[in-house]
Amino acid sequence: MVAVVSRDRLDGIIYRSSIILLSSTKSEALAKDIMTEPPFTIAPETTVKDTVRLMLRYDEWYAFAADEGGRYSGALGLEGVIAHALEASPGALEAAKVEEIMTRNVVSVTPDDFISRVWRLMIEKKYAGLPVVDQKGRIVGMITQYDLIRKGYSRIEFESESGARRGPRVREAMTTGVTVAYPWHTVRDVAELMIDRGFGRIPIVEDPKTRRLVGIVDREDVVRFIAGL
Repeated sequence: MVAVVSRDRLDGIIYRSSIILLSSTKSEALAKDIMTEPPFTIAPETTVKDTVRLMLRYDEWYAFAADEGGRYSGALGLEGVIAHALEASPGALEAAKVEEIMTRNVVSVTPDDFISRVWRLMIEKKYAGLPVVDQKGRIVGMITQYDLIRKGYSRIEFESESGARRGPRVREAMTTGVTVAYPWHTVRDVAELMIDRGFGRIPIVEDPKTRRLVGIVDREDVVRFIAGL
């Protein structure tokens, strides 16, 4: 997300999903054209505990702080919560294995899927990233909203898959060489990867040999664990 601020006041926020929704008729859009009101704001003195509760309730990775007059003072991201937990209580994050917090039955795509399918899933399901697997269910890449923006794939690119011009495929935009974790890794292991490398989510594979996708852990999964400590 990006905060939109004028005269020190928080006017709104822009999601990455707002960028991939842009059409050719809005190619010269201004920030005010695509910003939305944040679902909630926090006061600078709000506790981290209460802020995390709001972030999890609204399924938001960032909380924006403004005083009673609407003056913007900053933002707290889930990565900040994770980084703090790693510094303050690293041992507590070793108390659970990845398999205890990971999401199972993961929605995935294949390299041959059309980008238009990924785009729809991201818009309809609010997915920020999806693992890419081969026909045997082995992880071969990741595709994220960032990848679509980096490649310039917005609404104008997504004609009907059955139309005369078929759109691009996942293999053209996905990131390969994906960092993975295993079910026996600790929550601390994946938390450190997220902070050290800036990852929002990490695919979990069966073992180093098969690399079959069995789950995924994102920042929200880690923060839910932290919140329960």
